[in-house]
Amino acid sequence: MNDGEQYTSLLLRHRKLIWFLCYRYARRDADRCKDLVQEVSIALWEYYGRRKPGARPLDEVRWVSRNTNTLLRNMHRGPQHDMLPLADWMADSIADPSDNLRDLLEELMEALPDSDRRLLQMRLDGYSADEIGKAMHLSRDAVYQRIKRIIDKLKQISHER
Repeated sequence: MNDGEQYTSLLLRHRKLIWFLCYRYARRDADRCKDLVQEVSIALWEYYGRRKPGARPLDEVRWVSRNTNTLLRNMHRGPQHDMLPLADWMADSIADPSDNLRDLLEELMEALPDSDRRLLQMRLDGYSADEIGKAMHLSRDAVYQRIKRIIDKLKQISHER
């Protein structure tokens, strides 16, 4: 049996474990889970060459579990890690073709101080935390904290109206 066949056999033997870890990591979102299973399966192939040949079944389970968890954590730390928080209703307002939510967001943003409005506008324009931090002379963590506080302020303002 060649490496590809052995790897396929390993995936089939441990598909329930991989699926369970991805499902849990995807917070029970089945579509996201399917994507994660596919990404993990491809990434595990790259790790497969480093695996001890002839490993015992228990070692094989540990290998699959450990590497799947590591891959899932690394995927989270990757490009998504730089994503700044944005409330769902704010994201919907950007994509809303009827402009109802967008008008509400613009109205709420007017109630913010200039620096908060500028920071939020940069976020909505797609700037990363590092780019916003440079432009506003803030650390990356400060940008995350301010965005969170701004979103909380906007929620409070919207509930008062």
